[in-house]
Amino acid sequence: MMNFISAVEGELTFGDAAIVLAIGMAVIFITLTVLIGLLYVIKLVVGAIEKPKQVPAAPTATQAAEIQEDEETVAAITAAITCILMDEAQNEGTDEPVVAPFRIKKIKHIH
Repeated sequence: MMNFISAVEGELTFGDAAIVLAIGMAVIFITLTVLIGLLYVIKLVVGAIEKPKQVPAAPTATQAAEIQEDEETVAAITAAITCILMDEAQNEGTDEPVVAPFRIKKIKHIH
């Protein structure tokens, strides 16, 4: 108790400074640990409130029809591009097989 009183009066020793440092660091780490725990609890509560995402089962008849329609659309667009390239090759007078300089990866519907 004598050390604390002397520290208040202005005589701060190395031991007193080390004790103040240790107490301050302990308070900070305990506070951070409590905050991390609160964030974890909030995460669990929010996760329990939200509905879990359901994995879609096998495609339904409507989805299968849409997939078939998309495949037909891709085939039609690819055929149209091939016809254009063949016409260009014939106009240039070459009889080589037509190979497009690109590859269709995805066709996106624009509404």
